[in-house]
Amino acid sequence: MWTAALFRLISNVNTTIPEIKVGESIVISLASIRKAKDNLKKIINSTPLQFSQTFTDLSKAQVFMKPECLQKNGSFKIRGAYTMLHRMADEEKARGVVTFSAGNWAQGVAYAASMLNIKAVVILPEWCNQKKIEATKGYGAEVVIYGRDSQELLKKTLELHEQKNYVYINPFSNINMMAGTAAIGIEIIEEKPDTEIIVVPIGGGALIAGIAMGAKHLKPEVKIYGVQPFGANAIYQSLKKGDIVEVKIETIADGLAVSKPDKQAVKFVGEYVDEIILVTEDEIKRAIYLLLERAKLLVEPAGATAMAGVFSGKLPDLKNKETVVVLTGGNIDLNLLKEILESNGSHQENQKN
Repeated sequence: MWTAALFRLISNVNTTIPEIKVGESIVISLASIRKAKDNLKKIINSTPLQFSQTFTDLSKAQVFMKPECLQKNGSFKIRGAYTMLHRMADEEKARGVVTFSAGNWAQGVAYAASMLNIKAVVILPEWCNQKKIEATKGYGAEVVIYGRDSQELLKKTLELHEQKNYVYINPFSNINMMAGTAAIGIEIIEEKPDTEIIVVPIGGGALIAGIAMGAKHLKPEVKIYGVQPFGANAIYQSLKKGDIVEVKIETIADGLAVSKPDKQAVKFVGEYVDEIILVTEDEIKRAIYLLLERAKLLVEPAGATAMAGVFSGKLPDLKNKETVVVLTGGNIDLNLLKEILESNGSHQENQKN
């Protein structure tokens, strides 16, 4: 599984920090990740770990939360977006960028682009949360509403890339974006060196890849567990089949709604993630409810999926283990939140009675 200090990713995106080539692969150096971390200090909010005795009692693991739901734009996405755009060549910055998103990545790219004076065009799906659309526009990006799934969004993104000569930004496999998200792994291990397990939601795979990259540079033996919804489990199914699988999306976790994953992301997850489990919609909703009720943290479905995995009892070897759960975002639709609070609140009352 893990070979210390070696992370093999293939990307055609240039970086201003030299990378060491090993055959045809690229190894992202610890220096590159630390450079990204240093550049982010004045850009992001600090998100120190929070211990939960309640969640420790529920799961039997020693549960610490990494609350990226409190991050700028309400999501971890700003880390990768800013790092990626900051490292682009001047000629690329002048051309502008085009990418696609379910919402949080859009806001991260829009916000980072505004700080760096780069034109950003973002393709968002027809079903996108209206508040995420307005927030993306508010940060200065041009928004194009098109398509229903990640493959349709990708098609439109590549069309604009060809027509307008914008730089295409792959939201699933980008060496500099992953250097930015790898800072999360560094932060976790530096703050809590005895961490044994890190639990991360999986959509396209870039986040868990970056976190594994940073954490295992400092602590190769740390376990990385991924969690996907049953209704958005393309990477899980692809690894099971040994080939890329396209799935139908049926989940409230819109931030994880990837119908067909990137080949390199699947390869990385298969090599460096120790375990992947699937959770139901009800398990995600329960995690959202408990995070708000007991931890006083407002977390969106994608952001709560990792905690749903911890509560589910499906992850191996959690008992008494020092476990960090990454809460990736807090941009939840308020109508959905109301439904979750009402349904789970009624369930809690019935259990008491």
